[in-house]
Amino acid sequence: MNMSAFVIGAITIATGFLWSSRFSRIIPAPLAALLVGTAAALIWQAEVPIIGEIPRGLPTLHVGEFSAAFLLHGIKPALVLALLRAIDSLLTSIVADSLTGSQHDPDKEMVGQGIGNIVAGLFGALPGAGTTMTTVTNIRSGGRTPVAGVLCAVIILAIGLGLAPLVEPIPLAVVAGVLIKVGWDIVDWRILLRIPKLNRAYLVVMLSVLCLTVFVDLIMAVSIGLILGGMAHARKLERLELDNLKSVPILDRHLFKGMVDTKNIDQLAARVGLVTLTGTLTFASSHKLVSVIGLDIKEHEAVVFDFSEVIHIDASAAAVFSQLLDIAADAGTACIVTNLSDEVSSTLRIFDSLHRVPNDRVVSTLDMGMQLARECVGPPPTVARSA
Repeated sequence: MNMSAFVIGAITIATGFLWSSRFSRIIPAPLAALLVGTAAALIWQAEVPIIGEIPRGLPTLHVGEFSAAFLLHGIKPALVLALLRAIDSLLTSIVADSLTGSQHDPDKEMVGQGIGNIVAGLFGALPGAGTTMTTVTNIRSGGRTPVAGVLCAVIILAIGLGLAPLVEPIPLAVVAGVLIKVGWDIVDWRILLRIPKLNRAYLVVMLSVLCLTVFVDLIMAVSIGLILGGMAHARKLERLELDNLKSVPILDRHLFKGMVDTKNIDQLAARVGLVTLTGTLTFASSHKLVSVIGLDIKEHEAVVFDFSEVIHIDASAAAVFSQLLDIAADAGTACIVTNLSDEVSSTLRIFDSLHRVPNDRVVSTLDMGMQLARECVGPPPTVARSA
């Protein structure tokens, strides 16, 4: 162990944590820790690793020769980097919004970042993005406007153009101490205390991304995290969509109320079923629609599908609905479809999901659907009553 570096790092960390909040508006704690730690190293004249020589000047413009092979080789890493940088910047923007009470423009953020990275790439620069650590530090140090970001860029430019000698003597132990203080400050301690109460699926996603980031790399962590997050979201959508699905039998005595004498019909007869679909129907719940509704369809002579509250249906759900109609046809059950919106109707017809339903059984209201159901099943059978 380099004891000199250890002591300087400890001085830096102590300065960062003990710096009075009264002076933070003038000199933020991380900057004070940087100055005090560097001053201690210079006064002590300790032999510790330092930042060292920093290249000066601007890189030259270099436009390579573009070819089909180059584009095919470069498109995959380019997309991966663009995705990672976009996620990083948008996440940072959300964190900044929560701290400042403002609202960022994601389109402006992504377009500006994209243009900057394209131009920087022509000079051999690495792709950049917003980072949560520096943004949170900036905000907590008093930065609230784009001027803070511009000032940061100007200072880095100035260091590259001629002020590098001011930065080169800074010990790496001081930089490490500042990073430890900054890292401690950006930890969301509230969420850590609530971990036992978090949804199990999202807890697995969070811990998986954390472990992959630390022990593998960020690209793998983001890739696996997106997949796991999508699976967790799909599972939640499945429960929500299935909860909004209702399949109920319509008793004959209610279906023919006011039309025939219901006293002489079977009070438990229910030859017509009503399936009410609401909200959105997507791939998340489509695979379970058959098992949930299929058995009910077989038990009725006619089924009315009410789409009055469906706002969206995707290709997977449309294909499953076609499968439900096939089950009904095999069981000899008549199907009636009501209240199709233009969007839902277009989706169902694109995938030919209504090929089993005659055009005259696709109606605009539930009352018309019930009337068709009465015509399909015929008058209710009567039961003999003892004298």
